[in-house]
Amino acid sequence: MANSSKGTAQVVPVTPKQKVAKQFGSKKELVQAIVALYDAPEGSATQLGQTSNTRLLSHHHNTKRLVAKFGSRANAVAAILKARFPKGNPPDSEQTKLAGYSPWRLMDLYRQATGETK
Repeated sequence: MANSSKGTAQVVPVTPKQKVAKQFGSKKELVQAIVALYDAPEGSATQLGQTSNTRLLSHHHNTKRLVAKFGSRANAVAAILKARFPKGNPPDSEQTKLAGYSPWRLMDLYRQATGETK
């Protein structure tokens, strides 16, 4: 922060709520933008609506990264399963489990499975 006693202006950091209002208009529109980016599981919009603005902004960023890299959640799950089970035949329970994970977690699992660095 600037020193106001010397006549310089105080710098007030932008809050997450202000970022959401500036970029999306409202929290509800941000949730709709996240859900529209990928094939979200049922009830995601309700859960996301109860999340903090900071987490929603992070979730939106990570969802954009997932869509840019894989195109969809299903493609990300398929890529993780292919990396984990190179001979094929992954268990159905594994696919079901991965389908419920957040975009950030899917990106992290893919990184771990393929040995990519950050």
